[in-house]
Amino acid sequence: MPESPNTADTLAWAYYQNGIYNSAIDLLQEAVKKVPQNATYRYHLGLAYQRISKVSLARQNFQQALLIDPRSKRADEIRHALADLTSN
Repeated sequence: MPESPNTADTLAWAYYQNGIYNSAIDLLQEAVKKVPQNATYRYHLGLAYQRISKVSLARQNFQQALLIDPRSKRADEIRHALADLTSN
């Protein structure tokens, strides 16, 4: 299932958890390209950008995730991540 955005997100999350952020970003960018309205992919991409200090790109993806689904179960986590960007 190499063309599946869900597979890309899952593998990217494994990379993220292991500190391989650039590989995670590559996969998440592809997932977002295929399904731009997926808030989870945007959130994960924002987290990966945050880890490599790409604050502007992290913020953009967090904000987009909230616009897509402001009532998601992760909305509070996303707002917290945005606040962390502002405080650092």
